[in-house]
Amino acid sequence: MGSDDIHKRKKRERRSRKEATKDLTPYRFLIVCEGEKTEPSYFMPLKKKLEEKFKDLVNIKVMKKTEFIEVHGTGRNTESLVEYTKKQSRDAIIPFGHIWCVFDKDSFTPSQFNDAICDAKNNNMKVAWSNEAIELWFLLHFEFINTGITREQYIDKLNKYFKDYGIGNGKYEKNLEDIYDILEIYGSQKLAISNAKKLLREGTDYANMKPATTVFELVEELKSYL
Repeated sequence: MGSDDIHKRKKRERRSRKEATKDLTPYRFLIVCEGEKTEPSYFMPLKKKLEEKFKDLVNIKVMKKTEFIEVHGTGRNTESLVEYTKKQSRDAIIPFGHIWCVFDKDSFTPSQFNDAICDAKNNNMKVAWSNEAIELWFLLHFEFINTGITREQYIDKLNKYFKDYGIGNGKYEKNLEDIYDILEIYGSQKLAISNAKKLLREGTDYANMKPATTVFELVEELKSYL
């Protein structure tokens, strides 16, 4: 076989591999978080894993101008967060295939919370919401809880696990940069997903679903590409 034939065969093989993996390449994600540090810190490891896996399938000349998966921590409330996300999507140089808002119920009124979720969905966005707080999602890595308690009470429960497992200084703290890894090592993401699914109910009165969280839906979507 001549060198030209070998070159053509290798070229065909490269093309076949490229076509076979083409459908596995994630669409671009835009993840806009209400919290400035806690939520972005949690999702950052998944962002890095996806970019490590798919870096050879991304057109670097294009993607170097804008991140493959963008995670924004805004410090905004529910309704303005949705508006901010719309603008980020409209202004994107390269369209996003997956657009997510991440926010908590906290002290926002039921109408603010419900309207923000409905507004996002009506604009082809998804919402990883937590009622009352994302600490519920963290706690579900360790136990199932179906009682509507406050963020402070979630944190009290998390403190017990951090103390029992000797994590850090034995106390949960907001804005932990390694919170994703901590929950993976000492808790169970599989358990958290199962627990979260048990809590979720049908309907659009999201403010009345307490406790409940849909953070697992974003986690599952991200991990489906890994």
